[in-house]
Amino acid sequence: MLQLLTSQIMHIVPLVAAASIVYGATRDERPTFILAHIVRSAVWMMVFLGVITVVLFALGLWIP
Repeated sequence: MLQLLTSQIMHIVPLVAAASIVYGATRDERPTFILAHIVRSAVWMMVFLGVITVVLFALGLWIP
């Protein structure tokens, strides 16, 4: 568990959080809509980055 917390993958969490907050705050001025947009964009980014990671991992296994 400690190895996962100190790995380079964990650097993506604060980057996604910061990008989601900035992107969400530029879309509306109402706090409820900002929070909803922050969550929606953070989930979208994590899924997108997860798919890219899985594809690259699969290509790494397939290409010797």
